[in-house]
Amino acid sequence: MMSADLDELMLVSFLCPELVWSASSTRPVIVASDETVLRLYWMPVPLRQDPFRAELFVCELNGREKVMMAK
Repeated sequence: MMSADLDELMLVSFLCPELVWSASSTRPVIVASDETVLRLYWMPVPLRQDPFRAELFVCELNGREKVMMAK
């Protein structure tokens, strides 16, 4: 597991656009994966406290411009 703040995660997502990002529902981690490699990053504390913001941030990491506001 790697530690990274929000800015570092955004930088990694821009440098490696092939990664698909997701938030784990069972552990406080953000998962970055491509076809063969999984990278786990500890979820920054502000995102652990607010699952809605965590979902928005993961969508930003994936490069999605439009985010569903309601489920």
